[in-house]
Amino acid sequence: MIYFFTLAQVAVWLGFGLFLIHAYFFYNYEKAVPWARAFPRSDRLGGVLLALATAWAAWLAGTMNLMEYTRFRPLFVLAAVGLGVTSWLYVREFIAVRALGVLFLLGANILLDACFLREDALRLIVVGYAYFMAVAGMFMVGAPYLLRDVIDWYFANPFRGKLLLLLEALFGLALLGLGVFVY
Repeated sequence: MIYFFTLAQVAVWLGFGLFLIHAYFFYNYEKAVPWARAFPRSDRLGGVLLALATAWAAWLAGTMNLMEYTRFRPLFVLAAVGLGVTSWLYVREFIAVRALGVLFLLGANILLDACFLREDALRLIVVGYAYFMAVAGMFMVGAPYLLRDVIDWYFANPFRGKLLLLLEALFGLALLGLGVFVY
């Protein structure tokens, strides 16, 4: 195990975060739509997200058990930092989406790590969300323009956008409740 978070901690924080983000977007819908549509091309936010993803990947490479590859640890840390810097320099198109995809992939690892060796069936809610994050992260890194298309579809109809935001906020509350009362 790389992380030492319990399933309850992960569910509470994930649920709280999902609820806050989606409830804020729901109540500030008119401000959220232009922000969400501008997100894929945002260089400033992309730089912040890429710095977070690079730091997280470098920290992982520097601290996780590499077994027989431990002697190459400095090279792995250097490769993580080098990949982040060269991504910023040479892959600027949709950099915010790509960096968010990397963060989704890294975050899915935390969720799956918290569910490891758990027997209860309700853990599958978090596992399913982790796999959703992993697949979404792979698409964001490999085909970032698809997120722009999803955002356009999501907010094309105000009723659909508000309904989806409400459902996602309720999912966050459900995760929060599972973390507090079940896990």
